[in-house]
Amino acid sequence: MSQHSTIGPGEWLKPQTSLYSTDGNTELRMQSDGKIAIYRDGECVWQNTAEQRDDVKGIIDQDDGNFCMYTEDGTPIWATNTGGQGNSNTFLTVQNDGNVVLYKVSEVLWASGTNN
Repeated sequence: MSQHSTIGPGEWLKPQTSLYSTDGNTELRMQSDGKIAIYRDGECVWQNTAEQRDDVKGIIDQDDGNFCMYTEDGTPIWATNTGGQGNSNTFLTVQNDGNVVLYKVSEVLWASGTNN
């Protein structure tokens, strides 16, 4: 069981590996059948596809802000369609509330305005 809950730009989630929420109740699993699945308390609550594949390399948080699944030969077969962000400095995290979220950390969401 991986203790990681987050992956960042250029990092892969390979088949038969998982990310877990910090409380351990939510799992994002890159399955050996080529599906990405989210499990909450051991129950599958989401899958990216019904299609099984044995040629999946894994999923990657790309530098352009897209989270994408590739086959071993480099063919993209699933994506969040969030690309086009430039060097977006994104990260994907599995949250304790059961949600898996792709964040763009280079975008300021709130500031106090107290800088000079």
